[in-house]
Amino acid sequence: MTSMDFNSEFGSGEYGPISFTPTDARLTKSVEAELKLENSPTTNKPRKPLMHPSWYSNNNPNSVGSIGSQVSATLEDDSEIHEDVNHSVLNGDLPRLSITFNRHKYYSRLVEPTDNRLQIPNHVLPSSLFHIIPTTSTDKQSSLVTIFAIWNTMMGTSLLSMPWGLGQAGFTFGVVIIVLTGCLTLYTAYRVLQSKDFIDGEVFEFSDVCKFYLGRCGEWIAVIFALITFLGGMMVYWVLMSNFMYVTGIFIHNKTMPTNVSVFNSSVPDLLCPSGQPLPDNGSSLMALEYSKESDLFERVWNSKWTVPVFLAILVFPLLNFKSPTFFTKFNCLGTLSVFFLLALVTTKAVTWGWNFEFHLTTNSTDQYLPQFRPTFPALTGMLSLAFFLHNAVITIVKNNRHPENNVRDLGLGYLLAALTYLSVGILFYGSFPLPKSCIASNLLENLSTVDPFAAGARVFLLFQMMTVFPLLAYMYRVNALYALFHTAWPGRLHVICVNLSILLICVLVAMFYPHIGDIIRYSGALCGLVYIFCLPSVVYMLSRKQSGNLTVLDIIFHSTIIVLGVLNFIAQFIIQPSK
Repeated sequence: MTSMDFNSEFGSGEYGPISFTPTDARLTKSVEAELKLENSPTTNKPRKPLMHPSWYSNNNPNSVGSIGSQVSATLEDDSEIHEDVNHSVLNGDLPRLSITFNRHKYYSRLVEPTDNRLQIPNHVLPSSLFHIIPTTSTDKQSSLVTIFAIWNTMMGTSLLSMPWGLGQAGFTFGVVIIVLTGCLTLYTAYRVLQSKDFIDGEVFEFSDVCKFYLGRCGEWIAVIFALITFLGGMMVYWVLMSNFMYVTGIFIHNKTMPTNVSVFNSSVPDLLCPSGQPLPDNGSSLMALEYSKESDLFERVWNSKWTVPVFLAILVFPLLNFKSPTFFTKFNCLGTLSVFFLLALVTTKAVTWGWNFEFHLTTNSTDQYLPQFRPTFPALTGMLSLAFFLHNAVITIVKNNRHPENNVRDLGLGYLLAALTYLSVGILFYGSFPLPKSCIASNLLENLSTVDPFAAGARVFLLFQMMTVFPLLAYMYRVNALYALFHTAWPGRLHVICVNLSILLICVLVAMFYPHIGDIIRYSGALCGLVYIFCLPSVVYMLSRKQSGNLTVLDIIFHSTIIVLGVLNFIAQFIIQPSK
């Protein structure tokens, strides 16, 4: 089509002939014509609001008003935008719009309709086609939100095991270990947070830093042990969910059916001793052995070891196959509520029971004696390695902080809140527990009977909260594993189903044959802590200092000591024999 043909087809309309052939001479004429037209009067014709840079309509190619004929219906009622745009058109932008519009139509005829290479760029469009809508940015979060996000991320199943862990280490030495481990993990988390400043470009997670300094092997190590962390958390969650589901079923059965469970004359009838420790004959007796009097049929159908974990798998499996976990993220607030609920439960029980301990061993206070040190203390250090584990998520959590200069302060306050929460639950429950301290279970709720309504409410609440968190953990595990193997988070539904089934199989087997959450937490915590808390942050920091020429002998000694502590912590888990 020649330039003349183009003008004859599209016409000059109300503004005279204008050429649009893409040559310098033609463009010069176009600019001259545009300047001339800006001074010409516009005709008083009905106009349509230009609401959106919609390209054109084939109904009336000569009508400038047709530019706005294909627009989003959601903007048609915005009268302010219409007035602004039409005001700009009346002030002289209409001729310019016509030129730009017809030039675009000409260019678009040079290629296929589906080819966007000659689509007019947005920055070329007249400003009158756009309307700036003021909005408030929600991408950044305050320091308070960042602090509670750090605290809430660390609050997990370790909280239920803290009294048991304190008993394994001894009262005074256990408190010291919690403080020192919190300080050490805070330091290495700070090194992880600082490591993103050592390399150029955007850092999404610590594994990116490991890849920069240690190559592909370092990245794979970080990813694999992050997956082990997720898997360890899911196993603990499954054991707890199975227990909560089982005890909740017992509670409902006892309330709806006649029960033969008897309670002896007792000053603390709401307590149990799962370890089987013999109790003193002082009127503070135990409820009859938990559910031995239940009907045979109910026991066979509702069995904590063989049937409930399978029932839970059938219930949870459909929740694991969602492509996006958006629905479950809406229940994140339940994590904070469950922590406060558990704190309220422990505080209430401590006030009810009072303090029950003796610092000096006598013949009359054997059951209430609090040892200050026990050689099984590595059980607590292994647990705390998982309790204070934040290193694979700390960069993401603080990335959206509105004041990044406060990241270190917010990180420290988050760890301080976590340490205080662990100390509160551990000291209150351990110090006030009226039965022998050896009765304290690795899940403190196992010490509370099914007839205790407060404990029953805690189990139901935690069961629901964990059933919303477990799919998120499975999703993060699945995405990291599949992306590492196939470079995509969704290689196919079959791959996703296979990964989910393998997760459930592992969790169900653990709940059936090794339902000891204290051991699971300390083993997985010690292993992942060895790599992610003690080794990788120290190695990356020393390599960065070496590259900058600032590595000192003191740096090597201090960070090598941290690595040695991690190794000893891991080895010790296989040497000690803590109570279950």
